[in-house]
Amino acid sequence: MIRNAAAIIAGIVTAFLTIELIDGLNHMVYPPPPGLDFSDPAAIEPYLATLPVGAFLFILASSVVAAFVGTLVAIYIGTIRPFNCAVVVGGVVFAATVANFIAIPHPLWLSVATLVGIVASSWLATRLAPPFPAETIED
Repeated sequence: MIRNAAAIIAGIVTAFLTIELIDGLNHMVYPPPPGLDFSDPAAIEPYLATLPVGAFLFILASSVVAAFVGTLVAIYIGTIRPFNCAVVVGGVVFAATVANFIAIPHPLWLSVATLVGIVASSWLATRLAPPFPAETIED
């Protein structure tokens, strides 16, 4: 049980570190204006309106890749069914992304593609995980 809790925590931490890494790359390729306060949604909305599609693709990739990698980490460490790891890790990434999209309005296409991508990438991670022997999997 402790191993499975650690697996889920490691998956979630890995997911959020992945988001930070890809967002950092986004800011290197598409630097924000100096002095932009990312904690102020009113200041971010005009900035988002000026971003090219490539910057939005980074945002899309950050959550989708994070859900995939975080789910895989949890699957490889834990002894629970891969689907359970996908639900928890992917669910946390999904919830955090929804919260971000509520706090800071993004284009509708980006919101839909990101949320669908999170679900799909978590599911894909379960398909790519090695099969566990039935006797080692905990429910």
